[in-house]
Amino acid sequence: MNPTLVIWILAAVVAVLLGREVGKWAYGASEKLAVKKRAAQKLSGRLREAGLKLIPSLLEDFAVGDVNDMLRRIEDVCKIIDAGSDAIEKELQSTFDAVLTKKLASPEGLAYIKGKALEAEQAAKALEAAK
Repeated sequence: MNPTLVIWILAAVVAVLLGREVGKWAYGASEKLAVKKRAAQKLSGRLREAGLKLIPSLLEDFAVGDVNDMLRRIEDVCKIIDAGSDAIEKELQSTFDAVLTKKLASPEGLAYIKGKALEAEQAAKALEAAK
């Protein structure tokens, strides 16, 4: 058999095997990223249910692969924080209200809130006594 032909056949076999391994590696990396994106979508939904708006939108942009919008939203959040805007307080207040509403909907949550209210009353009495 011609040595040049053997070299070409071996080169083709090596190229196919190498291509197969690179393909498996790329598919594995793609699957890992897909798992992270699905987790980001789930977390985004949970955070929205809790009353947050800024962070879930960032996670949704990551999940769909919209890097430009994600970076723009990060920049917007930085501007809000730097400006000392009340937007962060409003977002946290809406989260607090959502959690409070959820707690009030169950007997365990209601008992928890009653316990915290009792603790607050005792702390207020202790402050008054200290004056």
